[in-house]
Amino acid sequence: MERKRLLYLVSSDPRVSPFDINMAYDAGFDAVVPYPSVDVGMVPGLVQDIMFSRGAKGARFSSVFFSGSSLAASEAMLKAARASLFPPFLLGLMIDPKGAYTTAAALVARVAALARTRGPGEISGLRVLVLAGTGGVGRAAAALLARAGATVILTSRSRESASAATHEIGELFGAAVEPRAAPAEADRAALAAESDIVLATGAAGVPLLSRKTIETLKGPKVLADVNTVPPHGLDGVRPQDDGVEVAPRVLAIGAMTVGETKFKVESTLLKDLLTAEGPPVIDLEAARRRAIDLLAST
Repeated sequence: MERKRLLYLVSSDPRVSPFDINMAYDAGFDAVVPYPSVDVGMVPGLVQDIMFSRGAKGARFSSVFFSGSSLAASEAMLKAARASLFPPFLLGLMIDPKGAYTTAAALVARVAALARTRGPGEISGLRVLVLAGTGGVGRAAAALLARAGATVILTSRSRESASAATHEIGELFGAAVEPRAAPAEADRAALAAESDIVLATGAAGVPLLSRKTIETLKGPKVLADVNTVPPHGLDGVRPQDDGVEVAPRVLAIGAMTVGETKFKVESTLLKDLLTAEGPPVIDLEAARRRAIDLLAST
């Protein structure tokens, strides 16, 4: 009898995102089993039940995807899962907290490619501003950019919130990011004027920079927005923009352009869970590498 390919979606949130469920089925899994409201202490028992129930040869046909909105909780669960595995009972593991890792990987890859070919140059040594960066995408993108050698500033309305985010970035990823309070547009505009790259990673429908402010920016710069829901984070940056000049030598990337790459990153990584020769562990670094490879092949 042919083994069914099963994916267990594990989240600390009270519900599991239908986005990841749909993506997993479309990638080819036979069944996707959501496990909401899980804490790290429950992970070893859950993983052992999954792997032992299918036997040494059947364990490989099961995978676990950690999808909660908390980066710290998801990373802790991934660590606990890895510690629970041993040969020959091995499962594929993937982490993408509320889509943050695949989105951040796509965002950074797109921005880096545009900066290198038409903008201020290689990421290493550039000044990057992550506006409203306390969410998962902002934290993950800031970590990737800082690890690539950029000087990164992450903003929030309050210094306390920004500091908490940058502290977690340091704890989880070993990356140094500077926190700044930027409650008013004037604060954000001043920081944007001093930056080579500006990323808008705030909540849907929350404007961060006006068109008037963007038109005063001096290039070369790259701007990118991950907010598809109007009003957009960067006024005048359209979701479909892909290197559009919105001010002299100021180039813009819109949310749909980022989303197209994010979709491909997550889809192909999910397929890796099904087809990789050895059970993979897919994390933020794996998402970063995949995004770069996908852009290079287009």
